[in-house]
Amino acid sequence: MTKKAPGNGAFCVSGSQVFLARNCIWGLKMAYLVLARKYRPATLTELVGQEHIARALCNAIEMKRVPHALLFCGARGTGKTSTARIVAKMLNCVNGPTPTPCGVCAPCKEIATSTCIDVHELDAASNRGIDEIRELRSGVGYSPVRDRHKIYIIDEAHMLTNEAANAFLKTLEEPPAHVTFILATTDPQRLPITIRSRCQRYDFRRVKAADIVKLLAKICESENVIAEQEALYLVAREGDGSLRDSLSVLDQVIAFGGANLIGDEVAGLLGVADRNRTHSLMQALLARDAKLAIESVAAAHDHGMDLKTFARTMAMESRDLLVARLTGANARDLVDRAETELEQLQAMAKDVPTAELERLAHVLLELAEQVARASHPRLTLELGMVRLCRAAALIDVADLAVRVETLLAGGRGLPPARNPQQSPQGAPPRPASPGGLPSPGGMPPPPGQSRTQPVAPQRTTQPLPSPGLPAAPAVRPLPSPGGVPAPTIAPRPLASLAPALAQPPARAGDPGSPDDAQLLAWAAAIRDAGKATVASLIERALVTRDGATVTLRFGTEFLSASAREVDSLDALRDGATRVFGDVRVEVGPPDPRASQESLSGRRQREKANSRTERETALRTDERVRMVVDAFQGEITSITVEEASV
Repeated sequence: MTKKAPGNGAFCVSGSQVFLARNCIWGLKMAYLVLARKYRPATLTELVGQEHIARALCNAIEMKRVPHALLFCGARGTGKTSTARIVAKMLNCVNGPTPTPCGVCAPCKEIATSTCIDVHELDAASNRGIDEIRELRSGVGYSPVRDRHKIYIIDEAHMLTNEAANAFLKTLEEPPAHVTFILATTDPQRLPITIRSRCQRYDFRRVKAADIVKLLAKICESENVIAEQEALYLVAREGDGSLRDSLSVLDQVIAFGGANLIGDEVAGLLGVADRNRTHSLMQALLARDAKLAIESVAAAHDHGMDLKTFARTMAMESRDLLVARLTGANARDLVDRAETELEQLQAMAKDVPTAELERLAHVLLELAEQVARASHPRLTLELGMVRLCRAAALIDVADLAVRVETLLAGGRGLPPARNPQQSPQGAPPRPASPGGLPSPGGMPPPPGQSRTQPVAPQRTTQPLPSPGLPAAPAVRPLPSPGGVPAPTIAPRPLASLAPALAQPPARAGDPGSPDDAQLLAWAAAIRDAGKATVASLIERALVTRDGATVTLRFGTEFLSASAREVDSLDALRDGATRVFGDVRVEVGPPDPRASQESLSGRRQREKANSRTERETALRTDERVRMVVDAFQGEITSITVEEASV
């Protein structure tokens, strides 16, 4: 109970009321506003990383060309909802419409605290049905209670159901003059095209790490927190382009580290790999030091690091190293690192070929995916590191092309490779080829000629012998590096290599067997009658003739049963009558000789023999051997392309 004291204008307050007042004041003092809400942008000039959005909206306000429906698209934490509230302030400020709302009038304050009666914020994830849209449509027709515009901010608009979206179309396309719709979504492709076409779209970009670090530094200064630049970059990278996520992480690390944020402590809190560990492991990989690489993995494991996170961090480290090598001074815009770390990356990548860094990044990315799925992450990671350290160095493709051209020109003046392949861990060099040709990396120049003397390469235009071409003249012998001419390679005649269908070998007891021409004519007659399947049986059968009886024998009982079917047997008899005259066709018992001596079997045998001869000719060809030695490789398989008929 409250009473007024006589004479002095003071009030007497009861004890219970004092207790309640103390509790209210204590509660207000203990309430903490997170950084993401405390430092929410209030004007377009405070937006971070969205200068194109701010400029477009300011111009629209100044030119009085504000559309009735806006669609804000972009990743989480990039400022879509904050920009929607800023647009509402710009339209409803007492000084507006203006691109710079005052922030002190009643509409601006109420919009900032989401209490404005004429600005409705809807969460489409929980109000996604047709009933909610019908309620929205019924309220659109009423004029604003106090402000200039009635504004509807629909967050996560892609969560609307198809029925709700269809019911919303007409209102969204032709709302009353006092209504403005602002839709925000992280997945615009899930919105129907009919919704997107009725809105003016603005795409929000991911915020660059450098911009996030600048904002975090200002916030830390305002909060009286001392933070190392490396720690702020770790926070920004953990936010992954989201300003809200970065501020949430900053809240977390401040609660852990207090008023002094150190890079190593922040890395330990976030669970990311320490920079010194990743740096030492990357140096071990570039130096191909397997022992140091395994020790670095073991040290990270003993320190308690998550090896899956460690492997993913190494993949990103290799990416940053490759980008720093390729872009040089422009790497600051593409690599989210502090200035000192960027200088270390550029110094590390300075003398490493780009191809090596590209392969390193590719393998580490695959290794990170393997470790993420592995039952034994440590073993998988260690084996991957050993494989990277023992991998042979890459040879530049341009060098290989020059060396092959020189070999084809005769081997004189062969330039040494700038980056020859070497076996790791001090393995002995590759021995000379069997034919006496030295290894390509160390071919001595001919007598009287220096290694650096330029020799114009001459390209040979004579093709390798091919079985499918007519006989060609003998190939000009290639000069050997040792001065001894290589033997002349004479192409084999066509008759010895082409899979010609010669007469079948004589078979005892089959003096009246039809020849291949008669069998092909028989099959063609059946094929013309529309029985292609039956015609193929003739090519797989061993065919004999005894007077007026033609007998077919097959290698399997299945083919014999197929030929004995009524339709098949009638087709065989009709075709035989057209080729042999009045004969009788029978299907004999299976004969294992059919698989080899039938028309199809002899074709396959001739084809296999021809392929073997052609592969042998290619393996022993001098020019093929020289090219293989130039690449320091070996022939594992040969693919022979068949000539198209």
